[in-house]
Amino acid sequence: MEFTDVIDLDAPPERVRAAALDLEAFGRWMPGFVRLERLDGEGPGPLRIGSRWRETRKMYGREASEVFEVRALADDHWALYVDGRQGTTGKGEFHFEYRLAPEGHGTRLTLHARIDMGSGLFVRLMLKLMGGTFRKAVAKDHACLKAFIEASR
Repeated sequence: MEFTDVIDLDAPPERVRAAALDLEAFGRWMPGFVRLERLDGEGPGPLRIGSRWRETRKMYGREASEVFEVRALADDHWALYVDGRQGTTGKGEFHFEYRLAPEGHGTRLTLHARIDMGSGLFVRLMLKLMGGTFRKAVAKDHACLKAFIEASR
C-alpha cells in the first residue's frame, strides 16, 4: 500500500524540519503520545542517519509501540523506516519519506508512505480495511504538527 499526504504550513522550511524532527517535543503535539525512548545511545539531541527510537502512543485505548530508524536526513528531506516485527504491529515494513518545499510564505510538507505487509488475500484485505484509518491518522498527526508549529511563532 502506498499513499501521499500533503500539508501547507505557515512557517519556513527550517522551522518545520526542526519541529518535525525534535523528538523531545513530540509530547507537545503528537496525538496519543505516551513516551519515547532513544535506542541508539545518543540520548537527547539531534538526529542523524542511523538514529533509532521506540515511540509509544495510545491508540484505540491501548498502548502501541514501534521502532523508528532514520534512513536519510537532509535539509529538505528525510526518510524513516519501521520494521514492524520490532513493535506492536508484529510484522511488515513501513517506509516514510518526507520532503519540504517553500510554498508562498510558508512550506509544503509532503509525506510519501509505503507499507509492505507481505502478500496474500488476507493481507490485501487487511490493508484495504486499515488503509483509510492509517491515512486519517497520518493526516491528524500532520494537522497537529501544523497547529504546534504555527502557534509557536
